[in-house]
Amino acid sequence: MKTKYLCPHCEEALNVDNDIVLKAKNNSGRKGIVFLHTLLGNYNSRFSAEFTITEGEKVKFYCPLCNSNLTNLKNERLAYFTMIDGDDKKFTVVFSKIYGEKCTYVIQETEVIKSYGDQLNIYTNPDWFLMK
Repeated sequence: MKTKYLCPHCEEALNVDNDIVLKAKNNSGRKGIVFLHTLLGNYNSRFSAEFTITEGEKVKFYCPLCNSNLTNLKNERLAYFTMIDGDDKKFTVVFSKIYGEKCTYVIQETEVIKSYGDQLNIYTNPDWFLMK
């Protein structure tokens, strides 16, 4: 079974082939679609036509299906979605909303299972990932 990425609110699939598809809004208020790679730790991304994000810009991410805000409740600089792996195990994926900031965390309940990126030390507060 292939890994699935879901909206944590409506639980609909966000991935198509090798992309996680999210709605986004940049600092100037312009909206577009962002395509993130499904391989966690691969920070290659693409944007819809005429939508740009500059290095260091904080991006707001939304579910493209239900329009729910994907901002982490404990830290405005982070966003999240749900991952279901090939063994049907459920995880939360938390990632930076700052374009160019490479840090991604895979969390099961309240434990970081895996982390990716060069800037993981930015988020060291132990309760930033608790979603309650």
